[in-house]
Amino acid sequence: MHENLKREDGSPKSRRSGTKRLNVCAILALCKEKLLFPFQQDWFYFLLLWVLIALPNCYSQLGHPTYAIYLAMMYYIITYIIVVVLNLFQKIARVLKPIVFILTTLLSILNLYCYHVYGCLLSNDFIQIVAATNPDEAKEYFDTFISWEQVALFFSIIVLSIVIAILLPKIQKVSWGKLWIVAGGMLLISICAIWRNSGIIQEEFVDKERWTFNFEEVVDLKNHPTHPQIEECDSIHPSRIIIILGESFSLNHSSLYGYKRNTNPLLKKQVEDGNLFVYKQVTSPCSHTTAAFKYLLNTYQIGHEDGFPWYEHTNIIEVMKIAGYYTAWISNQSEKGMFDNLPSGHAQLCDEKFFLENEKKSDRCDGGLIGKESAKTRGKNVVFYHFMGQHEKFEERYPHDYEQFNGKDYEECPEHQRKILAAYDNATLYNDFVVNSIMDRYKEQDAVVFYFSDHGLDLFDTDPNYFGHAKATEESQAQGKKIPFMIYVSPVFQELHPDKIEKMKSAMNKLFCTDKFIYAVMDVAGYRFVNNNDVEKYSIFQ
Repeated sequence: MHENLKREDGSPKSRRSGTKRLNVCAILALCKEKLLFPFQQDWFYFLLLWVLIALPNCYSQLGHPTYAIYLAMMYYIITYIIVVVLNLFQKIARVLKPIVFILTTLLSILNLYCYHVYGCLLSNDFIQIVAATNPDEAKEYFDTFISWEQVALFFSIIVLSIVIAILLPKIQKVSWGKLWIVAGGMLLISICAIWRNSGIIQEEFVDKERWTFNFEEVVDLKNHPTHPQIEECDSIHPSRIIIILGESFSLNHSSLYGYKRNTNPLLKKQVEDGNLFVYKQVTSPCSHTTAAFKYLLNTYQIGHEDGFPWYEHTNIIEVMKIAGYYTAWISNQSEKGMFDNLPSGHAQLCDEKFFLENEKKSDRCDGGLIGKESAKTRGKNVVFYHFMGQHEKFEERYPHDYEQFNGKDYEECPEHQRKILAAYDNATLYNDFVVNSIMDRYKEQDAVVFYFSDHGLDLFDTDPNYFGHAKATEESQAQGKKIPFMIYVSPVFQELHPDKIEKMKSAMNKLFCTDKFIYAVMDVAGYRFVNNNDVEKYSIFQ
């Protein structure tokens, strides 16, 4: 029996019921304290975190102010939830809060930088590019695009964020007074607004998938054979099929496409001799290497994705092996990034492969690939050359002997552009020599040589202060997808395959995207798929 107490009216009162009321009140008080914590004791941390999280996203939507306001409200709610959760356990919070603050600062800086430079926030595309980047490419990027002033500013912001994180406990002692009522009111308004416009959550975190990195796409292509069934559609097959994959070649800087400086003198001579066909309206499916290589060498097409990942589609190397061709991959790019990158993943499928970086030479110009092919000379073979091309840094893409252009030749351009444009054009001039040299190696054989770039560049074409891979804007993307595409045919090939020559000539002004390149190669090789008519449907020569 528990002890009974008397109420004021004289009725008995249980001590246990009183304890229950005290417990309920304590719980309610604790809940109130935790829920109001971001607006009272933790107001400064909450405010800073909200600004850091919301700023890049709202800044990217300044052209749509209403949408930017909704974003600010949504991130206000998210920040509130984060701070409440962080403060549920005080001991852990003391460690986690500074870490979260510093990481949020880093992310905010990266987002603002990406939007300022590329016109879009940090996304899956950036993550995949980083994943396929090797230390040499990273160094070149920093040397080309990152100034010491930017580095100093970046570290200053990081140091400031660390200092603020350390001083947070002292700053929190400053009272916000009754303003917590205003902050709480803003939270209620934000919840109501986002509740009524919940589609913004879907659009920001589901549809855009900015933070989704598909690790399953980092694959060993050997584990994904498709065993295509092919058949002959021609009784005579070329003995040599050469595929030269360029890098970062802007069509606007090729004299074969009307550029006023003579950057392609040797290839122009091939055109005049009737050995080289230049195609005028060819585009790349994507504006950077990692994404483009999902499409260039297989049946995966832009706009025709069928629910299967790119690596489960038939690739050109598998087809040519079944057709009886010996395959070789000769590359001046890195064999490995953070993960096996997509080009080298294709290289592993070939019968033999060569990477110039393995020779440990200080000079890594594409000319080092000439003569490295050691594919079997008997029978039929396919050789892939993968260039460094005109990748940044431009001045490191050619020997000093090819410094034909200099800043004085670009007086019509703003001063800050001249040295960059001269270096790029010198790299293009050297590229002309390398491509022509490879073509000449096959002039006595039954050979066809395809040459195109994986993507182009935006060289001050859409922004007088920007050069590099295309930004996220429609105009810049259009520049990044414009590429040269040409086919060399040896005199022997011309004699043995006159019908194919006529088809090549008639297709020079056709619209074509290199996501259908596999079909063009199969068409020239004289093969088709047994179970569909895709070669006839998608080849540029049909």
